[in-house]
Amino acid sequence: MQMSFKPCIKTNDSRANFKGENMPTAKTFLDIERIRRDFPSISPDSIYLDSVASSLTPLPVIEAMNEYYMKYRANVHRGAYDLSLQASERFEHAVANIARFIGAQPAEIVITSNATHGLNEVALSLDFEPGDEVLVSSLEHSSNILPWKRLAKKVGINLQWYKPSKTGHFDMEKFERLLTPKTRLVALTYVSNVLGSIVPVEEVAKLCRERNILYLIDASQAAPHLPIDVKRIGCDFLVFSGHKMLGPTGVGILYMKLEHAQTLMPAFLGGGTMNTSACNCTTLEGCSIDECTFSDLPYKWSAGTPPIAEVLGLSAAVDYLNTIGFEAIVHHDQQSMRRALAGLMAIPGIELFGPVQPEERSSILSFNIGLLPPSEVGRMLNEQFHIAVRAGDHCAVNYFRDVQELERPKGNVRASFYLYNTEEEVDRFLAAVEQIAQTCLS
Repeated sequence: MQMSFKPCIKTNDSRANFKGENMPTAKTFLDIERIRRDFPSISPDSIYLDSVASSLTPLPVIEAMNEYYMKYRANVHRGAYDLSLQASERFEHAVANIARFIGAQPAEIVITSNATHGLNEVALSLDFEPGDEVLVSSLEHSSNILPWKRLAKKVGINLQWYKPSKTGHFDMEKFERLLTPKTRLVALTYVSNVLGSIVPVEEVAKLCRERNILYLIDASQAAPHLPIDVKRIGCDFLVFSGHKMLGPTGVGILYMKLEHAQTLMPAFLGGGTMNTSACNCTTLEGCSIDECTFSDLPYKWSAGTPPIAEVLGLSAAVDYLNTIGFEAIVHHDQQSMRRALAGLMAIPGIELFGPVQPEERSSILSFNIGLLPPSEVGRMLNEQFHIAVRAGDHCAVNYFRDVQELERPKGNVRASFYLYNTEEEVDRFLAAVEQIAQTCLS
């Protein structure tokens, strides 16, 4: 099946400065109207500003999944017949494509159901001892806190907390002081899902390497918006979800540095993870897992049938993002953020969260309107203006409790922009917020 997507941008050969200094003058532009035609769920009557929770899905992703179901629906790595061989070939190509997307080898890619699955996989696979320390931050999603809380209860590890500023600014000296000889793992977000603030991951990785500390990155909010190269970063583990980066639900990626993929014991075992032909045991009943041979990477980490269609869809999403290019995506994100930030700061009664400079944040914009409950603002934006945002604590209650120092965190309203959002939509959003503020705060 032929994919309908064609390049939507005009670009030169210059390299982007992804730290943001040169983004306002980048010579790469998105043909947004052309892009929007690839998203069947986009409607001129509504505005979707909840991409940080789940992005919309373009036609090439839908077509890639449909092609599998219609033309070569079979299991992978399980059959010697044509359908299975074709499915396996497409699947392996997709995994290799996803690996290149983050600068990894296919053997370092573990297919998961989402980022939460990947975080738990790491937590359950590492051999912690009582007294080991895991350092997280108050900006983390609960998915990067609860697995470590469970280990604190079951194993006796100690959870240490880095507390950023209210705007999310990452103080490297303050962070470094929290590292001790007992620190076994640092587990941090790349981009805050509440503030959009960006963690200097390469600097953190350098500190961890110097102290022989493992480094796990939750890149759920980074993968859709920023170029990622795990080798350049120097992390040990990195996770992200497909559904936030134009891909389907039900699929995520865990990058596991090759040496860890080779030596660690998978948390989940089953069909495909063990090389039974190389095992001397005649039955599994009398088999010792420690004496068995694992399958070659990455199959060692793939228990049971993987989400085949979803992996193919995620690979198509990778192609879509690569065709557009992250220079254009970063530029568009910052243009949208600059426009939205300036507009909100001009509205009386608005409380903004996160960095005030667009280049210091991703395309996440959080705010409150006076003392209005965020849930009420979200309801009004939906019912009166057909604008979809997220309201609440965004599974990051520690930020509101520890950093904002609120006894009962009420959360905030979160709008997020992506490559299919237009300037007109930003302006309609600002007009709606202003109208709500004028009506409710007067």
